[in-house]
Parts: sequence; structure tokens; C-alpha cells
Amino acid sequence: MRSRTITPGVYLLTAVCGLIDAASFLALGGVFAEIMTGNIMFLAFQIGQGGGWDVVPRFLVPLAAFSIGAVGCGFLLMNPRFGERRRHAFVVVAVLVAIATLLALVWMPAPEGSEAMIIVAILAFAMGMQNAAVLYHAVPDVATNVMTLTLVRLLSNWSVVGGNNQRWQFRITSLSVFFVAALIGAALVRISAGAALVVALAVYLVALPFLILGRSPADRATA
Repeated sequence: MRSRTITPGVYLLTAVCGLIDAASFLALGGVFAEIMTGNIMFLAFQIGQGGGWDVVPRFLVPLAAFSIGAVGCGFLLMNPRFGERRRHAFVVVAVLVAIATLLALVWMPAPEGSEAMIIVAILAFAMGMQNAAVLYHAVPDVATNVMTLTLVRLLSNWSVVGGNNQRWQFRITSLSVFFVAALIGAALVRISAGAALVVALAVYLVALPFLILGRSPADRATA
């Protein structure tokens, strides 16, 4: 029986997201492998500003890969036949991040090259799976990516406006972890994209025991 909580693992995934998006945006073509909001906005900006259509694939590739990963993982998570094997989605994501990291170290890709796009596609597919898995095992107020809603929950429930903000520690931790991880990722990218991805992979490996063995709200709901 699981006795530990999945929460530390989800916090570590928040760090992974910050590291991976720093690597993809700053060193792999100016796109995000995990924050699809940014890719949608950048694509709209390019089209709206009359930019060349040759840049469209740069944003569509991660969007498509992320979507396929999310759909595939969603099928796994919603199918009762898989049972405890639902946790294997996190293992698959770790393997994909490892593959992308290895390719980045071997290829040392140019930001605008096809090799960078391949690495981003692999990472985006992995992040689509990860986001679906995190959504299924959601821990209240522990976010892994876009922090807008977390910030709103923190501020709109602040005591000065009459709120109680009972879970403020979780919200602040998510915001802080994401910021620090992105900062570290940006610093590591000055060495190479592979350096940031190596650290992201290391953090993922630390997170796996919590993600696989820890209890989540979804486990308690089906217990």
C-alpha cells in the first residue's frame, strides 16, 4: 500500500517544465516544448504581423506532437484495463526526455535547424503525456506549467481581500520552483541545450519514485 504522497514528485515536475522550456525556447528554435499557450500566441503573432509562412511549421510541430502525446496518454489513463499501469506513463516520459537529451548532446543542434525541431517534437510529445498524467493525478494548487491561474488563486484569496488562502504554501512553492528552474535552465543553456536537458532528466529520475509509488487524490477517489 502506498504511504507517501505524490506531491513532491509533482513539484519536481514543475522544475522539469521550467528547465525544458528554457532549453527549447532559448536554444532550440524559440518555441516551447511544454507551454503550448506561448506557441499558439507566437503563431498568431507571426500570421497577424504578415510574417512568412515558412515559420509556421516551427510552431505547429510542437503543438501537434504535444496534442498526440496528450491524446495517447489520455487513452491510457481513462482505460480501466490499465489499472496500476497508468503510472507507467511517467516512466515513458522519462525515457523520451532521456532520448531528447542524448540527441541534444550528440547533435549540438543549431537553433533553427531540423535537428532542433526533432528534439523539440520528442520533448513536446513527452510533455503532452506528462500534462495528461498530472491532470489525472492532480494535486490541488500544485501547478507544473503556466502559472497564471496559480497566481490568481494566491492573490484573489489573499487575506487583505477577505480570503483565507489556506493552501498559500502550495501556490507559492509552485511559483517559486517554476521560476528558479527556468532561471537555472536559462543559465545552463549558455553552455548548451543539452546541459539544461541533462539536469531536467536528473530531476525527473528523482521524481519517478514519488510519481510511481505516491498516493494522489485520484487514488483516494478510487480506493
